[in-house]
Amino acid sequence: MSLSASPVHSLPPGEGFLDSAAGLLLRAAAADLPDLSRHLVLVSSLPLAAELRTALASAAGRPLLLPQFDTLRRWANAAPLPDIPSPLPESERLVLLHTALAARGWFDETALWGIAAELATLSDELSAAAVRLPDDEAALCRQLEQAYALRASAPLNFEARVVHEMWRALAASGRPDAPSVYRLRLARLAATAARPLFLLLDGPPEERLTPAEQAFLERYAAQQPVQLCAPAPRSMAITPIAAVLAAAWPELPAAAGELPPLLERAHRLADTQHATPFAERLQLVAVSGREQEAEAAAAQVFAWLGDGLRRIALVAEDRLSARRLRALLERQGVLAADETGWKLSTTRAAATVDALLETAAGGAYHLDLLDLCKSPHLFAEEPAAARAAAVLLLEQAIRAAGARSGLAAFREALAAYRNLDADGGPVRALAASLLDRLEVALRILGGKPVALPRWLDRLSRALQAVGADASLAADAAGGELLDLLAQRQAELAGSEASFAFAAWRDWLNRELEGGAFRDRSIASSIVMLPRHDVRLRRFEAALVIGADAEQLAAATGGTFFNQAVRRDLGLPTREDAERALRRDLELLLATVPRVVVTWQREQAGEARLLAPEFDLLSTLHRLAWGDDLKRPPLSLPATPAPEAGTSPVLPRRAAPVVPAAQVPARVSVSGLASLVACPYQFFARHVLRLNELDEVSEELEKSDYGQLVHRSLERFHQAHPSLAGLDDAAALAALGVAVEETFAAAEADNWLALGWRLRWQQRLPAYLAWQREREAAGWRWQAAEVRVARSLPLADGAAVELYGRIDRIDAGADGASLLDYKTKKLGELKKLLADDIQLPAYALLHDGAAEAAYVALDDERLDLVRCAGDLAQAAAAQGRRLVAAVGAMRAGTPLPAHGSERACAWCEARGLCRRDHVADD
Repeated sequence: MSLSASPVHSLPPGEGFLDSAAGLLLRAAAADLPDLSRHLVLVSSLPLAAELRTALASAAGRPLLLPQFDTLRRWANAAPLPDIPSPLPESERLVLLHTALAARGWFDETALWGIAAELATLSDELSAAAVRLPDDEAALCRQLEQAYALRASAPLNFEARVVHEMWRALAASGRPDAPSVYRLRLARLAATAARPLFLLLDGPPEERLTPAEQAFLERYAAQQPVQLCAPAPRSMAITPIAAVLAAAWPELPAAAGELPPLLERAHRLADTQHATPFAERLQLVAVSGREQEAEAAAAQVFAWLGDGLRRIALVAEDRLSARRLRALLERQGVLAADETGWKLSTTRAAATVDALLETAAGGAYHLDLLDLCKSPHLFAEEPAAARAAAVLLLEQAIRAAGARSGLAAFREALAAYRNLDADGGPVRALAASLLDRLEVALRILGGKPVALPRWLDRLSRALQAVGADASLAADAAGGELLDLLAQRQAELAGSEASFAFAAWRDWLNRELEGGAFRDRSIASSIVMLPRHDVRLRRFEAALVIGADAEQLAAATGGTFFNQAVRRDLGLPTREDAERALRRDLELLLATVPRVVVTWQREQAGEARLLAPEFDLLSTLHRLAWGDDLKRPPLSLPATPAPEAGTSPVLPRRAAPVVPAAQVPARVSVSGLASLVACPYQFFARHVLRLNELDEVSEELEKSDYGQLVHRSLERFHQAHPSLAGLDDAAALAALGVAVEETFAAAEADNWLALGWRLRWQQRLPAYLAWQREREAAGWRWQAAEVRVARSLPLADGAAVELYGRIDRIDAGADGASLLDYKTKKLGELKKLLADDIQLPAYALLHDGAAEAAYVALDDERLDLVRCAGDLAQAAAAQGRRLVAAVGAMRAGTPLPAHGSERACAWCEARGLCRRDHVADD
């Protein structure tokens, strides 16, 4: 369509483009100066409008009443035109398409939302291009056959059927789509034009304006003056930069091989331009990985800032590298405004919602539930410290019990767990309350399939139940997330299509993936933005991050229709996308005087190529001027070494000193063993409290087997403290019942528990024979899982409490027998006695102990491994050892890392102590 009625001013792209455009606007509105308020200025983007406004004020040289600035689409959609119908909301359109696709059963249900989105995009493209599909499927199929140059086939018939039926499904809604309403509004605004119009485009009109927008300008120009300003096409921009880019990126591909034409163009350039315009303008920097790319980019920004540059563009082709770059800049106090924004799905607020839904979908799987509870948005009305303590207690209980899923199992675990290190009162009550509130939320998210607005209402009530609604509303990203959900709920208020939980969650994930969060709290002249938003804006320098061939590439077409069909229908093609990409780069290089491009030459062990556009430009530049424009990456300055005497020198091996106030006042038996094995291990576990939490086993392990054996014996002996009244068959049957009842829950959760149960049942006769021998020797079962503690006075007047839990206590004529069950063989236990601490410590904790022994349960014949030497002396020795060690800690004695190899083998603090990374002192 011709734009002859509207003067088109083609200005050479460059650093003075906006100044020239401002001058044109002032000349066009000279009769109204200094009051330009009746003029309308429309631009391609709002950031460009702000820069044009600044240029206009500067060019005028005097105070002005500025015109209205806006974008064409935003202005047209905001104009008060009550008689124009509102468009079918995108969310409602997707529901219509999903419902229509589901009714036909053409595709897998999990793919329907994605296919619906593809069809909606295709519908918009057809509407924007003013394309009307044929009246029936057969006609469309013939059109496709002609474009595909194929005879009729099942795939073509199916593609035609899908597109045509979905087109009809949308038409049957009775409401126009957004592109159609946009065309109607443009037509009405053109017919009622009352203000002079100045339109600034960031590209050629035929590329940047749709047919409807071109028609709008023609009609508007018949009513009011219209001035259209755009960067000159490459053929008209006779500048050294344009000449080089025209040689590197010809509009039409060469008919023969690529290298000879490129070489010829390079020689022609060298003959006409003796000096290159890109020597100081463009640098191509290859790096070896994401971290080096971020560091090189940060170093370049710091170098520019050191040179006095302030307006810097960060073009984020690789969002991960850009995130890392932003972190490096912020570490040095350099902030960057982010016009690109983050996907809502990557925010902590969205992670909280996703964790809640994952917990509901997975039947309260323990890892999902714990991740959810650790969200800062949950239970926000509770004090942070109390909430953290309750969640930690809940996690400890779940892991200690090995509860994999289910709120009922978690409640049982919490009730059974006894943490001797902490006060279990208020914290335990709060943890139980959290589980109750989670149960309410999960019940709300259950239920039968309902419409999307009902699902969103359920989600809102579930968030209220866990106390996350107010916290999300107070959070910047959380507020945008809630606003998006409220908007979708209002748009879909009349929707009646029902969806199951999985389909609704898939829809919600797509909404959050498509939503964007922009942190508007940062105002900075360093701006992170997408490539197309750099067009014509005045930056002093630009950094393109992640310019490899995979990431800096033109967008591919959709699933439906190949490129030939799209071309015949007048839809955007891959060639159009490639042309737009090169136009973005042309305007970037023409407008910004310093451009640095980085790319990772290798990622995950695979080579990555520079984007073809820059690779061609590099090759042309090398052939013409002997310089491929590639430069080494800059490095961040090394952290200066501290001057002598200004900071402490770290010891070669860790040996911390614990302040007296932080020395533990209570030490468990296992803590005493850790202190003896390696003082630093004790420091990490019991002072810093870095000891690892139990892992919930996905498969039953030997440690889980041991706990089940303990519980089965406790259950049996509580019912039958003595075997005197039972014959062998009755005793074996009773013990077998206790074993089966104990293992039942584990078997229901994990069928591998059956194998462990059968293994233990093979040992039952041997255990009963050993028990009868014990009773014949005068011992009687007295108690199981007995918690014991003893306070020991220190020399400075303080005290330390030693505590533990004894598996079993038998009573005899000479005193008590302290037994510890071990699912090990006799020989293995005997090897542990030489440096054993556990048995003497138990004797210290229980007055009147006649013996302390391990029970080897894994042999064909059970037996005891008794504490070596005099038990009373050994117990007293452990008490003196603990008192001396704690007293020394309180006096400032270091805790060195000097554990044996056996102690280090399974120590979680092994890397922390640096033992493996330094030589022996």
